[in-house]
Amino acid sequence: MKDSHMLFVLLAILVTPFLPFILKGKCPNCSRRKLESLEQSPQAVSGVEPNPFVSYFSCKNCQAQFMRERSGPLQRINDEAAVS
Repeated sequence: MKDSHMLFVLLAILVTPFLPFILKGKCPNCSRRKLESLEQSPQAVSGVEPNPFVSYFSCKNCQAQFMRERSGPLQRINDEAAVS
């Protein structure tokens, strides 16, 4: 019985370095695990108080930008809205 416990502990130690890659966010646009969290809105407007419940993300692979309100789904930020 103790051998099975030691095997479980050994496997847990070996898997630990790979956890950040496994738990990293997946881009809904290109399906790669290259999604990074941003500090603030990509189109930050000065003088406007930021919403603390909105998180912004950017994909390193396809350069798409996304937002998430609280724990909802990722929504792509329209590039046309940033221009106007």
